[in-house]
Amino acid sequence: ITVNKANPTPGEITSSLTGSTGDGAGLHFDGAAGNIDIASPPDLGTKFSFEFVIKADSTGSSGKIIDFGDGGRFVIEHNTTGLQVKPSNAGGWVTLQSPSPLADLEVHHLVLTVDGTTATLFDNGNQTATATISATDIDSCADAKIGSYFDSATDLFAGTIYRARFYNHTLSADEVRTALERADVSFSSQYGSETKLNSSTCVNASSSNAFNTFSGASAT
Repeated sequence: ITVNKANPTPGEITSSLTGSTGDGAGLHFDGAAGNIDIASPPDLGTKFSFEFVIKADSTGSSGKIIDFGDGGRFVIEHNTTGLQVKPSNAGGWVTLQSPSPLADLEVHHLVLTVDGTTATLFDNGNQTATATISATDIDSCADAKIGSYFDSATDLFAGTIYRARFYNHTLSADEVRTALERADVSFSSQYGSETKLNSSTCVNASSSNAFNTFSGASAT
């Protein structure tokens, strides 16, 4: 994870989960233990975007893909209801797409854009859903985790994440398509072996360190 909070100019990628050899190998979350801890999450403002190249291992898993919390809230979750977001402490769950696009257990390029009042989901470059939300307090969050609940190793995601990027602006449809074209896909046939992620290799509730091996690189 790389974070640049010193000068977050519009359009800058403020956080990225990638390997030294690109997005090919991926990082596997086994659904039993482990997560990636972002102890000081970046300030994304009220207009932001999340990009994932991701594959679920279970159609019925109730796993948090990303969870910003502790002071504010913003969650993206894959579960039996669909792909859902919790946009703030005050807001309830909003279903963006049902069933979840990840329920087919194939690799997807997902982008969720937020403009302050509307969340838009793009799946493999195509807009598939919109929802009215109130995303007001993500910058109040003091912690964030990829792959689990923000303050413990629960609600664990089962699957593989090949790319995770956070943007501090709302990506346009053209920018989403450009991101898709640069994501090293056509998908499943081009990905290498997965790196196992569990409690012995990754930060979780019992550890304060945020280090893990990802595609041969050291990630913090």
